[in-house]
Amino acid sequence: MIEAADDGLNHDIGGLQRVLAEKEQAKQMEPLIVRVDRGAGAYENRLVWRRGVKFTKVVALIFGALWAIDGFYKFQNGLYLYLPARILQDAAGHPAFLNGWYSWWYSFVSANTMFAAYGTGVLELLIAFSLILGFARKIAYFGGIVLAMIIWSVVEGFGGPYGVGSVTVGQSNIYALGMLFLIVFNSTYGSNPYTLDWFIEKRFKWWAKVAEIPRITAFGLKGWFARNSMKLSRSFAITFGLVYLSEAFLAFYYDLPAHIVGVVKAQAAMAPPSLNGWFSFWEGQVSAAPAFYAYLVGILELLLAVCLIFGLGRKIGYMGGTVFAILAWGVGEGFGGLPTAGYTDPGTGIIQAVIFLMLLSLNATHGTDPFTLDAQIERRFKWWKKIAEMSY
Repeated sequence: MIEAADDGLNHDIGGLQRVLAEKEQAKQMEPLIVRVDRGAGAYENRLVWRRGVKFTKVVALIFGALWAIDGFYKFQNGLYLYLPARILQDAAGHPAFLNGWYSWWYSFVSANTMFAAYGTGVLELLIAFSLILGFARKIAYFGGIVLAMIIWSVVEGFGGPYGVGSVTVGQSNIYALGMLFLIVFNSTYGSNPYTLDWFIEKRFKWWAKVAEIPRITAFGLKGWFARNSMKLSRSFAITFGLVYLSEAFLAFYYDLPAHIVGVVKAQAAMAPPSLNGWFSFWEGQVSAAPAFYAYLVGILELLLAVCLIFGLGRKIGYMGGTVFAILAWGVGEGFGGLPTAGYTDPGTGIIQAVIFLMLLSLNATHGTDPFTLDAQIERRFKWWKKIAEMSY
C-alpha cells in the first residue's frame, strides 16, 4: 500500500510538473494565440493567428511597394514643376469656402516646390521602408493616414474637380483607408513575428509603444482598437462602400458611356507593346457596346456599395469586388499607366483589390458580424452563411 501511495504521489507530482510546464510554454507563446469572437461564443485559435499575421505581412509588403513607387516618382519626371499648376487646377473647380485652404497651399508650394515634392517623396519612402521591413509600424500607419489625406485634399482636390469624365473620388483617400485596415489588423492579431519590431520588442519592451496597436493594455485588458475590432472593420467597410456609391453616381451622372471608349483608348496608347493584345481586345469590346459596359460598371459599383454599406452577401461581394477592382485597374487605369511627366502613383484599383482581400481575412477572423444584414438573414436561413461568411 505504501508503494502504491508513493506511485500515486509521484504520478500527481509528475502531472503537476507537466501542467506547470504547459502553462509556462503557453505564457511564452501568448502572442501566438488570439481570442476570436464569433457571435455569442469565443474560442482560442492559434491557426487563425498564424494565417492572420502571414496575410498581414503580405498586405504590408504590397502597400509598402505601392508607397515606394509613389515616393520614387516624386523624384522623377520633374514633378515639382507641375505641383503649383496642379493645385490651381484643383482649386478652380471647388466651392468658395475652400479658397483659403488652396490659397495657403498654393503659396507654400510655389515658394518651396522642390521641398514640397522631394519632402513628400522622402516621407512616402520612409512609410514604404516601415511597411516592408515592419519597423515602427504604428507611427507609419498613423503618419501614412495623415500624409495621404493631405495629398488627397491638396494635390488631388478631394478627388475633384468633378465634371464630365469624372469616374473616381480620388486615390490617396484609398491609401488612407488601407492604412486604417492595417491598424485593425495589428490590433486584432497583435505583434507580428515577420517584422523587425518583433525582434526589437524582445530586447526592448518599451518599443511596443512605438510599434504596436496594443491588443492587451498594461492592466491586462483589451486595448480600445482590439475591443472594437469588429465595429471598426464594419465602419471602414461602410466608408469603402460610400466610395463605390460615389463612383457609381459619377458614372451615371456624368455620362460615362460617352467617355468610356476614350478612357480605354488613352490607356492603350500608353501601354507597352507586350500589352497590345490585352488592350486591343478590350478596346474592341468597349467600342462595340459603350453604353452596355459603362452602365455595367455603374451597376457593379452600386452592388458593391450595397454589399459594403449594409453587409449583404459579403463573401461573394468581397471576392467579386477583388476581381472587379483588378479589371478596372488593368483596363481603365492601364495597370497604373506608364510613368510620364507628372506621374505620381500606380493607380487605385490595385489598392481597392487589396482592401477587399483584407475584408475577407477579417470576415474569416471575426465570423458573423451582428452589425450586418447577413447576420439577420442567417438567423432565418442557415444556408446563407455559405454566401456571406468565409467560415461557417
